[in-house]
Amino acid sequence: MKYDCDVIQDLLPLYQDKICSDKSRAIIEEHISECVVCQKMAVQMGDNTVEEKLIKEKNNVIQEHQKLVNRKTTTIGMTMAGILMIPVLVCLICNLAIGHALDWFFIVLTAMMLAASLIVVPFITAAKRLMWVIVTATVSLVLLLLTCCIYTHGRWFFVASSGSVLGISVFFAPFVIAPLSRETKLQRHRAALTVLWDTIWLYLLLAACGVYIHGDVRYWYMAMTISTYIVVLVWIYVLIIDYGKRNGQIKAGILVALSGIWFGAANDVLNFFLAPVGEADGHGLGGLDLSRGFWADDITVLNANWLFVIIVVSVCVGGLMICSGIVKEKREHEIEK
Repeated sequence: MKYDCDVIQDLLPLYQDKICSDKSRAIIEEHISECVVCQKMAVQMGDNTVEEKLIKEKNNVIQEHQKLVNRKTTTIGMTMAGILMIPVLVCLICNLAIGHALDWFFIVLTAMMLAASLIVVPFITAAKRLMWVIVTATVSLVLLLLTCCIYTHGRWFFVASSGSVLGISVFFAPFVIAPLSRETKLQRHRAALTVLWDTIWLYLLLAACGVYIHGDVRYWYMAMTISTYIVVLVWIYVLIIDYGKRNGQIKAGILVALSGIWFGAANDVLNFFLAPVGEADGHGLGGLDLSRGFWADDITVLNANWLFVIIVVSVCVGGLMICSGIVKEKREHEIEK
């Protein structure tokens, strides 16, 4: 034998994992064909029966422990649900005894449902707990608002519910959409789906408010124009960040420059669209007069001067970031070559 057994045995783990060179493999195979001891060791290393059995036993222990934990949490959840049912039953009896009908009982019931969604649901759900808490809490809140509105004979339900759902969605919609999209082909578009959901509820809130106050043409025109101007910028952010092909510095530079222009030109754009309904205020870039200084006494000139400065600064900063990003991309391409 050309090589010592100790050398071959040191190389056997690499041989079994198939990460040694072809030359080393040939040497090892030649040696173990002649050496019974090294051959036996190679066979033992290749036998994964014990390792697989240990892994299986470990997985079984983990599964049994998880089942035990799930049983305990479910028991706790059901106990808490039973406790929450006590005031519901008491209110049911009192409502029937005093009013001989069910009216404010449903307010108590939906209020307890809201409490249960925050306290009980985390214990009785095995997966996606946060998602289910958010969904059940939102549904319970909407039902509570509905029962209160019916009980008070109000007509504010759609305003209150759409505003509540929008407020919840702005903060928590990503936590619901992310786990749902993870199981589908929509994972790549979860940011766009989140913004789409928020956009829908924003316009539903505007519509509900318009109906509630019996809004005239001026309301609808102003509400939709101003809201759309803001929503369009948010959608541009999503499209650039999520679907842009350039690096982060270039994207950030584009967004900085665009934000400055969008904000600086907001008065002029909105004045143009609101002029037909007589809501243009005239405080736009049209009053620009740098010769009078930034702290001019005229509020129109002061406003225009600072809007101009915001645009210039944001464009310059954004331009520098874009140039830096382009240079970085060129360097990366050169390194790859």
